[in-house]
Amino acid sequence: MPKNQFVETFREEAFELLGSLEARLLELEESPGDPELLSAVFRVMHTIKGSAAMFGLERIAGFSHDVESILSALREGKIPVTKELIGNTLVARDMILEMLQNPETAVGEMPPEMRDFLDAFRESVGFASDKVSAAGASRKKKGDEPAIEVQTWHILFRPGKDTFRTGGNPLSLLSELKALGETVCVPDFDGVPSLSEINPEDCLTGWDVYLTGPVSENQIRDVFIFVEDSSSITIECLGDLVGDGETPNRKLGDILVARGKITRERLELVLKGQRRIGEMLVQEKLVTQTDLRAALEEQRQIQRVQKTRLAAADMSTIRVKSEKLDLLMSLVGELVTIHARIQQAVKGDQGSDETSAIVEQFGRLTDELRSNTMSIRMVPIGTTFSSFKRLVRDLSGELGKNVELVAEGGETELDKTVIEKLNDPLVHIIRNSLDHGVERPETRAERGKPPVGTIRLSAMQTGASVHIQIEDDGNGLDAEAIRAKAVSKGLVRPEDTLTERDIYRLIFAPGFSTKEAVTEVSGRGVGMDVVNRQMELINGTVEIESVPKRFTKITLKIPLTLAIIDGLLVHIGGESFVLPLAVVIGCLEFRRTEAKNEHEIVIFHERQLPYINMREFFSIPGERPAIEQIVVVAIKDVQLGILVDQVVGSNQTVIKPLGKLYRRAEGIASASILGDGSVALILDVEQILHATERAGE
Repeated sequence: MPKNQFVETFREEAFELLGSLEARLLELEESPGDPELLSAVFRVMHTIKGSAAMFGLERIAGFSHDVESILSALREGKIPVTKELIGNTLVARDMILEMLQNPETAVGEMPPEMRDFLDAFRESVGFASDKVSAAGASRKKKGDEPAIEVQTWHILFRPGKDTFRTGGNPLSLLSELKALGETVCVPDFDGVPSLSEINPEDCLTGWDVYLTGPVSENQIRDVFIFVEDSSSITIECLGDLVGDGETPNRKLGDILVARGKITRERLELVLKGQRRIGEMLVQEKLVTQTDLRAALEEQRQIQRVQKTRLAAADMSTIRVKSEKLDLLMSLVGELVTIHARIQQAVKGDQGSDETSAIVEQFGRLTDELRSNTMSIRMVPIGTTFSSFKRLVRDLSGELGKNVELVAEGGETELDKTVIEKLNDPLVHIIRNSLDHGVERPETRAERGKPPVGTIRLSAMQTGASVHIQIEDDGNGLDAEAIRAKAVSKGLVRPEDTLTERDIYRLIFAPGFSTKEAVTEVSGRGVGMDVVNRQMELINGTVEIESVPKRFTKITLKIPLTLAIIDGLLVHIGGESFVLPLAVVIGCLEFRRTEAKNEHEIVIFHERQLPYINMREFFSIPGERPAIEQIVVVAIKDVQLGILVDQVVGSNQTVIKPLGKLYRRAEGIASASILGDGSVALILDVEQILHATERAGE
């Protein structure tokens, strides 16, 4: 496979296109009559075929061409949308993806197994192979399809100014148009400046093209499919010029009026002269020579005019490698730490008012840079969710089950790095839900459940974290079976007392599986172990709820970002801690005499508020101050107080991961380095709440 910058750019774009193709195919299976989805699927395959051919990737180009031929027949209504067609197109998509991932397989002739697949694909959808040209052929043979009426088309093509800079070649597009029929091209040089002002990298020429032949508008648009977003393209059908000879001879003035070059009033005024109309219009500077030549060509060929215009889309995005974003985020994190050190030094040295003002301004700029950098890294999780529709579709078919995936909260945003690490855990959980959870149709009928099982995948933001829930309406977890398996494997002793929560946690042990037989889907005991380890890497947690024969719900609690958060710095017994500012709703002073009873409850906004004494929670020794502070936090719909010695103030917190020894420390999410070089622990408020509730049970 050729190695150069353009090929790598093509591969990156192709990966995105194949991702969108999978999503569109699954949508098309649900809405088979949607013409927009049909066109979108065809365009993706057409784009991949054309780009692959441009860069010499013969195998991808040839394979994509044959698949495109089938999709073309689908778009034209010659074959219907069926489950077999969607399935085979998804397999073809996977084969193209594999060729892109393995460069050595992207060139050369197609192997026999690939040709066999294409033959089977055509046969399964009822598309005769003689209707498809050999792989790599540029065009179908005449007579393969029903004859299209000979039409005359006016194509107004104005390439974008940056066409040359992006590797485009307008002349190759004109050559493609010439291959479709009899063609006349009229160049437009009106936008070309004088030689002293011209920039050779700018594309300033356009063309009026008149094409006569048995072609459809879709065939013409396919020629411009790579440049339609960056160019101005208008296609007009001018009619049938080879009919019964009754084509009216439209006058030159009528053509120019119809095209909006002049008004009817101005035309009538000029017509009062004695010279030829074309010469008069040019002399009066009402039209240019280019307009005149184009109108003359149109006059010779048109019968009727039907205008359709395509608006050019604004190119407003830029592709950046993820490694550059990671480096930028790392540098911003260091900048935040340096700002904290400077701020600490200025306070310690009693710096001047001017120095303090500069440091404050530096802080504001750092904060803006941090916010903008984080917003660049934040992406919706919906793209990840949509990729699992294919998994559920294919696996449910293999298992003989009828399962529907319902995705909610796809607009929830997460750090790009976090989303990348979520894929494997979600795959394992969904596979387990399909294999262990959702029952077969006959079992569901016996239990009075709908024949179609449901896996619900949802995301919602809660404070400084995102909760992702995977819930199925299947078998649920059998606590006794899990305990018995754990005892047989020596993970627990028969006499051990375990809560239901503790029993459910046993499924995360390496090698643990309640399934007796190993299948291609599960049974090896590695799935949930992967989930647990991956969640530890991103400072996330896993919770399980289940009711036998009703449902299982697994909740992944994940930090919004692995980089920087806004925090509230507090002191407890001489140590520094950080509370995520996103969960904080207020602060109040506290004297021990204000406690209403021994159950540690205070009044906040005329409501009783329970609070947790953090000295007791972390067993921090020392004398408590006379006046303490309670930080009021909200976790979902629950409000509670966090009792600390002192609230220092807001703090931009650069998150640093904890070592393996401290990862299981209860109530601690991660750590941060303060401006004076000391370490502050970032509190996991939700975990603190749950630990306190368990201790009180």
